[in-house]
Amino acid sequence: MFAQIMIENEILTNKLIEISQKAAKKILEIYNSDFDVEYKDDQSPVTIADKISEEIILEEISKIEPGVDIISEEMYSTEKKSASTDYFFLIDPLDGTREFVRKNDEFTINIALVNQNKPILGVINVPVTNHTYFSANARNSFKVDNRSNTKEIYTNKNTAINTILYSRGNPSAKIKKIMHKLSIENIIHCGSALKFCLLSEGLADVYIRHDPCYEWDTAAGHAILQGAGGSLYDLDFNNFVYNKTDRNYLNEDGFIAFANDINKELFNLNDL
Repeated sequence: MFAQIMIENEILTNKLIEISQKAAKKILEIYNSDFDVEYKDDQSPVTIADKISEEIILEEISKIEPGVDIISEEMYSTEKKSASTDYFFLIDPLDGTREFVRKNDEFTINIALVNQNKPILGVINVPVTNHTYFSANARNSFKVDNRSNTKEIYTNKNTAINTILYSRGNPSAKIKKIMHKLSIENIIHCGSALKFCLLSEGLADVYIRHDPCYEWDTAAGHAILQGAGGSLYDLDFNNFVYNKTDRNYLNEDGFIAFANDINKELFNLNDL
């Protein structure tokens, strides 16, 4: 039974990769043109690329998995309709819209499947580089490059934290304090779920976010990170859970992602 589920997830993941590539192609057409920017109620930007990517993904997933609920950022922002079961797709059709608007290439497409409050598979497509990261089971993770070469990826197994990932912009006072206390010398700035990809392929040791974000921002990256050997926690070091319908899928307090649990032991809750 377990083997059959694994095979089915691999088949589904391959189809989701194809769907992400189809959406990425359309996103790039818009990216390389003049486009308008609108702003939602929370003042976050949205473009026609967000909307068209979502339309493509929703339509294609509905064909291959009819009847399975889909929670997607733009649709949820207008409808506020929660998943009816604990088995559903969680999608950000264009993660990093600010980076898309700034044209710095650091945006992704995030597709995850959640079951019993955990992401069980994830696909992240990076349209500009034509790289795709995926995990079909949250036990192994892979990267497909722009020549369709596939390789398994692994997180760092360093016993020290040398490199931290952070969003675009200057590090916060909390991040500076952590870097000083743990003698972390290197910081990689980048946008979107691309940070999960870099952590998963061994290019950094920890990724900390103190700001709120939504579950569709993290689910695909969480599955890929876990498959590559890493872990994700809330800032109290509790397991990171999904399907928080009572909070509108909002992660209110941020999170911390580790390349390995050896790194976790170096942190104190008071540091965060």
